[in-house]
Amino acid sequence: MPVEPDGGIGDGAGPPEALSADGDPQEEPGTFAPTFPAAIRGKWRATEGAAVTKAQCDGYQQENMGKVLSIREDGYSFFETGGKFIAVSERKPGTIRAVFDTTYADEPTRDELEFSVDPVARTLTVRNFGARERSTTTYRRCPG
Repeated sequence: MPVEPDGGIGDGAGPPEALSADGDPQEEPGTFAPTFPAAIRGKWRATEGAAVTKAQCDGYQQENMGKVLSIREDGYSFFETGGKFIAVSERKPGTIRAVFDTTYADEPTRDELEFSVDPVARTLTVRNFGARERSTTTYRRCPG
């Protein structure tokens, strides 16, 4: 009786792909996609209070500078700074931890950050594990 080297079930297919609890394919460390999960993308504003207004999310207003965070698929930005992925160590639908290139004005820098969404509180918590600046900041999603 021949043995199939791929572990299939007679049709030449390999073993079934492992799925996470939310139905997405499981990713192994080292192969995590260098992109922000969809739940994290968008515009957020640092705040300790309740929901934020559209005016509080205008990052070009003096009182909002450095408080408005924009997250795209491939990176994040504040008023004039931001970061792009170098390496991802953890990635789930509402969380990502990665090292980011945060070079600004020709000064090479990097930070290790964790972005985590709380769907109940409707907040984003960003933890900075970098040697230069250890911090935790809470953001609220800006209105569309």
